[in-house]
Amino acid sequence: MTYQANLGTAAALGVLLLAAPAAAQTGPGVPGGGMGPPRALAHVPAWADRLFDRLDANQDGAVTGDELAVLSRGPAGAMGGSRLRRMIGQSDASNDGRISREEMTAGAQRMFNRMDANGDGLLSETERPRPAAPPASPAMPMPAAEPETMPFPDMAGGV
Repeated sequence: MTYQANLGTAAALGVLLLAAPAAAQTGPGVPGGGMGPPRALAHVPAWADRLFDRLDANQDGAVTGDELAVLSRGPAGAMGGSRLRRMIGQSDASNDGRISREEMTAGAQRMFNRMDANGDGLLSETERPRPAAPPASPAMPMPAAEPETMPFPDMAGGV
């Protein structure tokens, strides 16, 4: 999977994990609302604001590693939230361990531009991220029948 595809997957996960409550408030027909990243570059700032508001749990104006940690635990972690956490962490342009609203918006715009392969400012269906496939179960062969018993010497020295 390419770096661009990983970002798209992370974006899709982020929306599924964080923007669903916002979708209920804004509705799928509202620009930048609903599931998935915004379809137009012009809607990215509003989308990034909603994402920032969801992550800034203590409402101090910055998203920190502690607030991002929720993406690596529980159901969010099981759905690949740690990839979203890394992507959002890359938005910290000042490298101070705190992501401001402006850094989040700039990071979301970079993400959108990476997905917008033809550069027209709109995401077509082929450019929009797809959710990650569920993890495959481990390929471990299972015994087809009861295993044969191994002969052990008895106490008298026989087999």
